[in-house]
Amino acid sequence: MSKKSKKQAEQGTWALCITTGLIVGVGLGPLLGSLPITSLMGVAIGSGAGYYFTHKKYRNKH
Repeated sequence: MSKKSKKQAEQGTWALCITTGLIVGVGLGPLLGSLPITSLMGVAIGSGAGYYFTHKKYRNKH
């Protein structure tokens, strides 16, 4: 896998995780009563998941 395609794959993983977190946060907003807070929490959780998935490969090598 070339460096360029690896970088694009990592960016795609980040984008997918953050978008999924945002959508889940917006969906849970009316249930929990606060749309902005749940949206931000979803983005934060999505960012954490993106970090975990993109750096998982590096932790297993060491």
